[in-house]
Amino acid sequence: MIELLFLLLPVAMAYGWFMGRNSIKQNQQIAKQDLSIKYSTGLNYLLSNQQDKAIDSLLDALKVEDDSVEAHFAMANLFRKRGELDRALKVHEHLVRLNHLPTKDKQQAVFELGKDFLSAGLYDRAETMFIKLLKSKDYGLKSLTYLLKIFQSTKDWQQGIDRQKLIVKYNDKRSLHTLANFYCELATTAFEKDQFIEVIELLEQALLLDPNSCRANWLMAKIYENHEQCELAAKCYQAIYHQDNEFFPDVIDPMLACYTRLDALDEFYSFIKKVYDETASSSALICYLSHVENKHGKKKALDFILSALKRRPTIRGFEHFVNMQMTPSNTDVSNTSLDLIKELISEYLKVKHRYSCRTCGFDSSTHYWSCPSCHEWEQLKPVRGLEGE
Repeated sequence: MIELLFLLLPVAMAYGWFMGRNSIKQNQQIAKQDLSIKYSTGLNYLLSNQQDKAIDSLLDALKVEDDSVEAHFAMANLFRKRGELDRALKVHEHLVRLNHLPTKDKQQAVFELGKDFLSAGLYDRAETMFIKLLKSKDYGLKSLTYLLKIFQSTKDWQQGIDRQKLIVKYNDKRSLHTLANFYCELATTAFEKDQFIEVIELLEQALLLDPNSCRANWLMAKIYENHEQCELAAKCYQAIYHQDNEFFPDVIDPMLACYTRLDALDEFYSFIKKVYDETASSSALICYLSHVENKHGKKKALDFILSALKRRPTIRGFEHFVNMQMTPSNTDVSNTSLDLIKELISEYLKVKHRYSCRTCGFDSSTHYWSCPSCHEWEQLKPVRGLEGE
């Protein structure tokens, strides 16, 4: 009898292992079936346009299988793009509350929740989310970028400046450019109060962060002009050309005023000729023509502008050509006809936008340092081409 028991013992152990394995498989199968039912139910709710019930069903499925996290991120982002922020918030908040999520997924959930709050205009809550991620390897810089957007929207320039060490540490050009403009905003306020020393210090800090900040040099030139330091102002205007020559047409007139005070017009027109040769700018052409006419006569100036228009025709250049033709001594063309042409061109140019954003294409008749559409800094520049420069 005992020998029989010993013989049956291995059989019993094998049977127990086999049944246990089958039990695990059955449990896994039941779990998968349950997950499948929950997803099917959720999809049916979506198809029936019962989205709140669909979300509840899909979130319940998440508790069963963590592999579905990416699907939930995709679903929430789709809701946000469609403007259904309450539903996106519901999904992301649920993900944030799940303690068993991996750190990377948890951080992604916090980041996406911050974007939801930002889209909803809840800046304080969005700021709280992004601040939590500033030390994150994956989301630190992204969160910092969104924080700067919040400070820009709320005009809280000092908040951005308070994070200068972190911005410099990341050494991200876009963030440095944004921070430089925060300094320019503070400098503009100080400029209005004529606080000379404070303006210069703020603008020097802006240029230290972003050496290509045209705005900083433009403000610096203005403060120097106000304090009769025309030579320094002229250098700032020249620096703008070397930083970004697309901005230069807007500073030609104040630059001319500086060189006039310095009694150095030959130096100015020599620089303008260089600008025209390199850029074919209509503003530079029109400015240089006055010098040619004063020094060499009207015929020479007319020959110059005709050559220029053949090289690169622009409506502004043609308008100036018509103005040069309108003199009492002109017998070749009727002044009445020229008046009509000039009026038509002037009316046309009035309805055309002077500035265009190089980032989003927003058009404007007024210059803004921050584009009203995409909010990028220093991207609204004079229009180029036939209808512009």
